[in-house]
Amino acid sequence: MKISITSSHPVQKYYLQALDYKTINFHLDKEFEVETGWYELKVEYVDTKIEIQDIKINDTSIREIIYTGYYTDMSGKIHQPATAVWDEGGVFSIWLHTELGILFQRTVEGISNGDYGKNLFENYLLTVDRPLSIKDKWPAEIVSFFKNAHGPQWWRRNTDTTPWLKRPIPNLDSVDVDLLLSELDKVCTQPNVPDEGRLIKALKPHHPSGDCRFCDLPFVELDDLGSDIVRDFVSSIGYKRVIDINVQTLDPGKHIAIHNDERKRDGDPYMRGCKMFYWTCKNPEGVHFKLGRGGVLPHNEPLLINNIVHPHAVVNEGNQTRTSILIYGEL
Repeated sequence: MKISITSSHPVQKYYLQALDYKTINFHLDKEFEVETGWYELKVEYVDTKIEIQDIKINDTSIREIIYTGYYTDMSGKIHQPATAVWDEGGVFSIWLHTELGILFQRTVEGISNGDYGKNLFENYLLTVDRPLSIKDKWPAEIVSFFKNAHGPQWWRRNTDTTPWLKRPIPNLDSVDVDLLLSELDKVCTQPNVPDEGRLIKALKPHHPSGDCRFCDLPFVELDDLGSDIVRDFVSSIGYKRVIDINVQTLDPGKHIAIHNDERKRDGDPYMRGCKMFYWTCKNPEGVHFKLGRGGVLPHNEPLLINNIVHPHAVVNEGNQTRTSILIYGEL
């Protein structure tokens, strides 16, 4: 592989970072050996503002793909479009692949024509599915699922295929989690034990067939939940009314097999896309939740996830029971 950079001044500090965070040093305009795959090119600011005008891989320009790069300044703020470095501690980053065809295909699949040169983060989500080595005790397909990584992917926001989005909740730090769970215990009175070491407490009873996934319409109005604390929490997420609420636990040493939650329901318009609220509110340490090509989730933060389209699996390698809150409804 050979990487060349055309810029207003010679770049001074640069390197590649692999999906597993391994750093690869190299010399511009010279061939070097590297395994086939995705790498993040990083160019750090040293003492001179530098405008990056073009990047070439094996003497071929990446053209408009340069605008998928972004700059992180010294305060951690991300700037895009930004093909430059300009302050101490700042770094320009862009994902590249050793195979140009894969780089172009992945980028064109994700980004619409006419959006290059704009702030992509306004209308797109960038995920990076990285390899994660989990214990060999898990089923072979789950070990392989976490080990093999899709790499970077741009997703248009608010579509049926967007995998996940962060869902900030006002004053989350002031939420009394134990009190909230106590109130949810009064609201979610329908228990289900799909597997040993797992417990689901739901607002609605599960299907007589034993299907442990979410129930369907009709909606439940927030004022009918029977708890002001639960009502206010659900409202703070942005739900106008709910279809179902689950509190799910997963014991240490237990897992959830690879699956998706696809099935025909009257409530599909309110469920497809990033519509399910998901938050591991207790004991996220050692728990890994992978959502297909969207990668391993930061599930210790409140999220909206797309569990219908994307296959997912969970393992608990921690030493405490994980507790998560899941909600479907009308946002």
